[in-house]
Amino acid sequence: MLDPARSKQEYAEITDLFKYTLRAFHNYWERNGLIPNDDVNFLATATLSHIDDIDLGFKWVLRAEHVPREEAAFLPGLADVPDWTQEPGGAPSRPIAPDLRKVMALEHARVVFGYLPLTPTGHVSYPGYSSYSDIKVPRTPMELRERIEELARGVWDAATRRSPDTLDPERARRVYGFFEAGSRLTAEQQRRIQRQ
Repeated sequence: MLDPARSKQEYAEITDLFKYTLRAFHNYWERNGLIPNDDVNFLATATLSHIDDIDLGFKWVLRAEHVPREEAAFLPGLADVPDWTQEPGGAPSRPIAPDLRKVMALEHARVVFGYLPLTPTGHVSYPGYSSYSDIKVPRTPMELRERIEELARGVWDAATRRSPDTLDPERARRVYGFFEAGSRLTAEQQRRIQRQ
């Protein structure tokens, strides 16, 4: 049975994660990559850890029947999918339960990816743009995996203070937009939870 207090706490945590990550990215662009140590630490620990959870959630839910034939060679093999473990002494593998927090991190990311191009114009703060409407929603497992990897690279770029001038501008916009859209969605949901 779900514990409502724990659910509220977990939602507050993800709301804060998106809010603080967006703030760190805003600082990153405003200061031309020279972000404070607190932002670096947050991105390198909390944000990257969340993206790792999204990636592991992707591996948990990946099923061969959902993968288009042309993408099969580019996705993780069975050795990369953490739903089997070797018994001591070389006994046959047995299934283990998935980590539902990681699966939920993935499903939340899917919602954010879907909402990103629908972000209202007045809520886009990425420098030089007023909309994310041209950003495509990932439709296939490979597209989703690429976007998850893109998030990890984008966060690492900011955490290592890489100069924004050296980044692929569209990739940087997609990463920033993900956290902006996610920050908006989680804040709205947090307000609904607090009214209950």
